[in-house]
Amino acid sequence: MVPVVRYEDLAGPIARMAAGEPDVLVSGAVVAFEETGGSTAGPKLIAYNEALLQAFRRALLAWLDDLASTHPAVAAGSAYWSISPAARLPRTTAGGIPVGLGGDAAYFGADLAPLVLETLAVPPETGADGDIGRWRTATCEHLAACRDLALISVWSPTFLLGLAEHVALDPAVISCWDQASSRPYAEELRRRFPRARLQGKGLLATEGVVSIPLEGLEWPVLAVDSGYFEFLDDTGRAHEAADLEVGADYEVLMSTEGGLYRYAIGDRVRVRGYADEAPMLEFLGRTATVDLCGEKLTEAFVIRALAPLSLKFGLLSPVLQGKAGYALAVDAAEVQPERVAQLAQDAERALAANPQYAHARRLGQLAPLAVVRREQPLDAWERGRLGRGQRLGDIKPPALSHEPF
Repeated sequence: MVPVVRYEDLAGPIARMAAGEPDVLVSGAVVAFEETGGSTAGPKLIAYNEALLQAFRRALLAWLDDLASTHPAVAAGSAYWSISPAARLPRTTAGGIPVGLGGDAAYFGADLAPLVLETLAVPPETGADGDIGRWRTATCEHLAACRDLALISVWSPTFLLGLAEHVALDPAVISCWDQASSRPYAEELRRRFPRARLQGKGLLATEGVVSIPLEGLEWPVLAVDSGYFEFLDDTGRAHEAADLEVGADYEVLMSTEGGLYRYAIGDRVRVRGYADEAPMLEFLGRTATVDLCGEKLTEAFVIRALAPLSLKFGLLSPVLQGKAGYALAVDAAEVQPERVAQLAQDAERALAANPQYAHARRLGQLAPLAVVRREQPLDAWERGRLGRGQRLGDIKPPALSHEPF
């Protein structure tokens, strides 16, 4: 039986692929590598071959066809895509294989790429020199000059909120993350662009497409034609897509044509129902845990526990100096000093829903939760992620960090 694997199990073979060795994990040529967002352990190289790109296209084109049939403006107007990282300099692996597909249009294939290029509001060469400041200025100039902007497709809503600070936009449709820690920022986009249809993206990872949104469905649906998927329950048992329990939570395993077999991508989902025989999935967060003395906090738990506090920015991270504990970083502009004490009590009570956390607090193993007001914490987080090589458009709003903020 093929074992469940994580990236660390494949790091050696992927390094051999990057060095140019053929027929490792996949047969045939590797077209390019892409990097994961690297929010936990740094960027990771993922190999792309033509078969994997075709799997992406099957999901991408099904989504776009559904979107255009419901919102005809998408087919008639211009679009701004931010799939590839902004202001990335060209580079190759040690084996001479490109890192990056050479433009977002490459995801559509040779037949459709020229048509996609004709609709772009921002030329694909924008930011080719690697300077983020010049990229942002040029991008905003092109967007300001576009009179028929119909679709904006980005990953993180914070990415678009940053652009919107510099240019007036009036799209018909916005596609971005709107679940888990991205939810409050997506709601801000909905308030800022009340005339636009904001459609949440499904779970689309660098490694492959897990789910796509379709109009008329409340939740994204499993991309059954873009890979083979299994779902691990809390006991470690794997389930097929047709056998999932509605309302239950699972970790996603994917097998792709890009050489990943029973690969745990580190994402947790909740089954919200079925569309015919395909499950509809809500993204809950990453599966990685922070564990100081047995509490094993996960991002999905922290997001759920702190949701009643209605914080747009709230990052829980460990305190490793002095007595072990946690600090909740909040935006000083959102949380006034007089609210800090009550907020700390409310957050502590919410985290105590984890019995191990509550036990460690009762025993004094963990210090009381601290609430720390920070000036522009999201900007600070983004700068830190960029400094570690994470891609600008991939940076998610944080909820839980495994290291001090």
